[in-house]
Amino acid sequence: MSHFFQTLRENGVILLCMASIAAMAIFAWQSISFSLYSSIEPKYAVINGSPAYKDIIGFHPGKFDWQPYDYPAPPPMPADTQTVYLSWEIPATTPLFVNQLLFTTTNQNVYVYLDNELIYVHGNWSDLTGSRGRTLHFLHVDEGLSGKRLTILLNSGYANWVGSVDYFFIGSEKSLMRKIGLADAIYIASISIALSLIVFLVMDLVWRGVEGRRKMHLYLIAFLVSFILWTTGTSSFFSRILGVPALWWEIHLVMLYIMPATFARVIQEIVSPAYTKAAHTSIVVYTLLFIVATITELCGFDGYMNLLYIFYPILFISCLVLIYTLFRSNTKETPACRYGLVAMISLTGFVGVDALHWEYHLLAAPLSCTIFSIYAVIPFVFFLIRQQMQEDAALAQKNETLARELQESQNEASRDFLTGAFNRHQLADGIAKFSVLANTRDFKFSFAIFDVDHFKTVNDTRGHLGGDHILKQIADTVHAKIDRRHIFIRYGGDEFILLALHHDLHQMVALCEELRKTLEQTLDGVTMSFGVSTWHGTGDHMAQLMERADRALYISKEKGRNSVSGEDEVPADTNAPTTITTPVDPPQVER
Repeated sequence: MSHFFQTLRENGVILLCMASIAAMAIFAWQSISFSLYSSIEPKYAVINGSPAYKDIIGFHPGKFDWQPYDYPAPPPMPADTQTVYLSWEIPATTPLFVNQLLFTTTNQNVYVYLDNELIYVHGNWSDLTGSRGRTLHFLHVDEGLSGKRLTILLNSGYANWVGSVDYFFIGSEKSLMRKIGLADAIYIASISIALSLIVFLVMDLVWRGVEGRRKMHLYLIAFLVSFILWTTGTSSFFSRILGVPALWWEIHLVMLYIMPATFARVIQEIVSPAYTKAAHTSIVVYTLLFIVATITELCGFDGYMNLLYIFYPILFISCLVLIYTLFRSNTKETPACRYGLVAMISLTGFVGVDALHWEYHLLAAPLSCTIFSIYAVIPFVFFLIRQQMQEDAALAQKNETLARELQESQNEASRDFLTGAFNRHQLADGIAKFSVLANTRDFKFSFAIFDVDHFKTVNDTRGHLGGDHILKQIADTVHAKIDRRHIFIRYGGDEFILLALHHDLHQMVALCEELRKTLEQTLDGVTMSFGVSTWHGTGDHMAQLMERADRALYISKEKGRNSVSGEDEVPADTNAPTTITTPVDPPQVER
């Protein structure tokens, strides 16, 4: 029992949504279906074949044997019946302002009589199957309905529809117009919501692409489009405004077969892998049924309508199967199933009510219940979009982490582990970049090489760990002094190189002098010597640049170390040996 209450608490929001949708549908249904003056017992009479012209013109209710029947179900009739009369005796106590008649028929010719007088005609009597589609009939009676007998003659070649009236009301113009307006508003609202959801899904697809799981967005869009088309065919609004009720009726029928298949495809995408086969089987059944209905329709057997008696039971069973797959799926692994379950239960319940209403004629109201299922689809669509956003954010974070790790690994490959300076492999690339800027944009570019004086002695007296500490101190000091105009490189052992853009020879010498003084103060008696050269333009080369700086370094050594020398201090005939071929970590020699 505790597990049951825990489940209720965990699904409280979902249960509240379902209860709200059901309450909204019941309220709307009752508001539109209630009428003070329409609860009159109807009677019926059946004639063989079709009446002749004289019978239509010379109608008299006293000639028929009227029998009561249970409206809204069609009256009991022989299987080959094509014509039936439905009649209501309006009480004399009915107010005079009750002078309007509102009812809907499907696929039937209609004649309306007030007592003996023919007051309304719809359809073509010569073509029993010519009146296709759902038609709303709104009649005004000048002298009122009080104390009159109202008779509706229905004639059709469609045996499943003859004698059926989807709903029947009498009342004032204001009250009946209110019913039509409310019904139209509910239909239009459901279409607007479906269009809004399509816009959200399309925007999500445009912004994020259609790869991977986003194909489910396409299936949802297909479902919503079929829902919109089905709604336009079910409502009388579009046939009243645009005419051609037969076209809207055909759209309604086609979408009736397509809509469940598209939603089943969505269900197949979100259920646990163990239940995808069951969802796929439902799709196959829907598809086969649609193919059979289409073939028989094209052959002239009205397959879309005649197979509805088979379609609705199959639809109900398959919906139960889909509900089971959603319910049994692991909501932790497939959290969308929880919201899909609400939508599926709503669709099943509302479609079932509509089947009892429109197909089996056991209920009567000027409204379809299935349109309310769109409200159950809203949280499902928003959850899928939110889930996709979360997955994209997680993927982006993962990619960012991988990119950062890649950058770190690349930095590790390009930098010296001990000092954090670039390694000697970055030297050629750095000189190439700075020399191009110097050659093309006339920037100044200088080069400095420097090393630790008597580094072997430092290692011997302080140990190799002490020597490493000195090298790290040097790197930290240099990094604190330079900016993005500089490239700092550990060339090998205790040798370092500094490339400086926007520095001529004298500026570079001044920078190195500042570094030398700072290092002398911080390295506890350890000093450094610097050699500086500058780029001489397009005729200069890397080897020459480094050779001039190396010769300047030897001038600093000859001065007694702990000094800075520029290439302008090197005699023109100096042929001092160079050190540009020093290995990465050579054996230490004292300079």
